[in-house]
Amino acid sequence: MKNRDFFRGIPFAHRGLHDNKTLPENSLAAFRNAVEHGYGIEFDVYLTDDGTLIVHHDPSLKRSCGIKIHPEKINSSRLDDYKLFGTDERIPRFDEVLALVDGKVKLIIEVKITKKYQKTCAALLDALKDYKGEYCIESFDPRTVLWLQEKRPDLLIGQLYDPSPLQRFYCRRMKTHEKAAFLAASIKTLKSGFYKKVQNADPSTAIVTWTIRTPEQLALAKENADNYIFESNIKNDGYIPMPPAK
Repeated sequence: MKNRDFFRGIPFAHRGLHDNKTLPENSLAAFRNAVEHGYGIEFDVYLTDDGTLIVHHDPSLKRSCGIKIHPEKINSSRLDDYKLFGTDERIPRFDEVLALVDGKVKLIIEVKITKKYQKTCAALLDALKDYKGEYCIESFDPRTVLWLQEKRPDLLIGQLYDPSPLQRFYCRRMKTHEKAAFLAASIKTLKSGFYKKVQNADPSTAIVTWTIRTPEQLALAKENADNYIFESNIKNDGYIPMPPAK
């Protein structure tokens, strides 16, 4: 049950504990806020044009920074130019996030889908080689999951599943669920018998679900998953209150 032990207890703040007003998602401020409240953190990584790992979610900076450019096309020397959601916070480097967290809380690191997934994963593993904190790595891309699992079978590597039947089809055809330490299921598909079937076949396989926002989703997550990734009512009165942490 080693894989499931990682997920027991404290839930994970989606892209940090943010509000996209004064605390932008995937920013050092949001990560610092999550650490101060004692939550685990889920966040996303890309490899830039000059080979630097950065933390960002979308395949464009349009929503977050107002600039239509892919994260992989930027140069890390210009990160100060990319302010997040109209604040003074900028896109952070991956090493800055590791230094800030410094093992205080657990991390879920998502490798975004990319043509250069091998280069991205190699850079990620290199950046993590001296990190002493607890973490796991996940991706929607089954190629990424299989590559990481082959290179580092000792790590907790997980397969993300989105609501798209086509994405789930490719993951199942490539049988990543047979090698992944955990499956990260959208709350929209969590009740699928597939996840329980995988866990029954291998009880060590953990199930984590995303993204929990409402009381109804929270109840479903607690009943069907080992842990969950959440956004709280910092952003919306209809969202769940911040779950107990410390």
